[in-house]
Amino acid sequence: MHVGQNILTQKLKATLDQRRRDGRLLVPPVPVTLADTIDFGSNDTLNLSGSGLLSAAFLRELERHPGFTIGSTSARAFEGTRKYLIDLEDDLAKFHGAEAGVFVNSGFDGNVAIWSAIPQPGDFIVYDELAHASIHDGMRMGRATCLPFRHNDPEALKARLEEIRDNNASVASGESLVFISVESFYSMDGDAAPIHGIVAAAREALPSGNYLCAIDEAHSNGLVGPNGSGFVCHFGLEKEFPIRLNTCGKALGSTGAIILCNETIKSALINYARNMVFSTAPSFLCAAGVRAGYELAASAEGEKRRQLVQQKVRYFYRLLTDNPKWRQASRCGIVRLPTEKTWATRPLQSPIIALIAPMVEADSLAEHLRMGKYWVNVVHFPTVPRGMDRVRMVIHAHNTKEEIEAVVGRILGWATEKMESQSLRVGL
Repeated sequence: MHVGQNILTQKLKATLDQRRRDGRLLVPPVPVTLADTIDFGSNDTLNLSGSGLLSAAFLRELERHPGFTIGSTSARAFEGTRKYLIDLEDDLAKFHGAEAGVFVNSGFDGNVAIWSAIPQPGDFIVYDELAHASIHDGMRMGRATCLPFRHNDPEALKARLEEIRDNNASVASGESLVFISVESFYSMDGDAAPIHGIVAAAREALPSGNYLCAIDEAHSNGLVGPNGSGFVCHFGLEKEFPIRLNTCGKALGSTGAIILCNETIKSALINYARNMVFSTAPSFLCAAGVRAGYELAASAEGEKRRQLVQQKVRYFYRLLTDNPKWRQASRCGIVRLPTEKTWATRPLQSPIIALIAPMVEADSLAEHLRMGKYWVNVVHFPTVPRGMDRVRMVIHAHNTKEEIEAVVGRILGWATEKMESQSLRVGL
């Protein structure tokens, strides 16, 4: 081995070994492990990918374009902007009620592009404290001042905006812009942004209107809204969110993302977002898969599957939270749901379920469920805040009533064992 490579390998090995000792080493499951389990982990919420529906629709799309070129061959500013990509962007912008759209290779790329290139020097970004890592990466590359507000708290947002306004003459005068960054369904807690409250807080704190709300719809695109058009469209607030990032790798079953905006913002992204300027444009194959996914999501079958997800998430919550064993385990601090007090009254259900437990217990619960052939994911710091380790579950359209009942029973069985063990320790 080359000397430099050997030094690097030893350094990396030491950091990975430490992460393993801390119980935080990420080890992707091997495909054969997943094949033998019931899926309560993946983001394929409508089961468009797993069912084969998307594959069939994708192949039909290829047949409609027999002379296609696989690669885009260049960056967007050069030959990479093909007619098929332009048509897709125009169609998706219309579908989501936006003036324009720019398609990117992933949701991560989209957030990096937006937050690194669009806010200008002198502007501010106020972001939910649980913002996705890609938003943070984009902000770090950008030129605006970035400040958090307490998660899903419009009053905290209003206070932060008033603080910025009162301490910055350029904001008070309306010269500088304040961007507000939120997500529709949060990927780790499974809760939803109070977007009406977010908009109201911005209006009250900045009556001159020098604010811009942006939303990441990674976990809502295809899953809610008219024809699956998303969270903002469901509430009819398209004009209140001039920048939306709607990704295609979750409910739509493929990959990539569309940034919904106006023509000027689109041009600015193509000119100034370095991960777009210096990257090959999305391929025909990627774009064709996305078009196929949108067609399925907007179909009667897509609507049926959206309704199934909503019904099954509610069924899961009722089974779990109505059970006395769950309430006792939650009181004992063994496991809890951050959405327990809100799920029954919210108009839209997120398919993401977070079972928060101390680190060792989160691993124990995940292993208990996997032993029963239910695939779930376990999440530790730094993906989530320290002390907020959890089992992350996802409810899908294809999960049966019997599967949901069985996995809830297994969660309750684990919780009962932990309570009995806790009682024995107290008795000793």
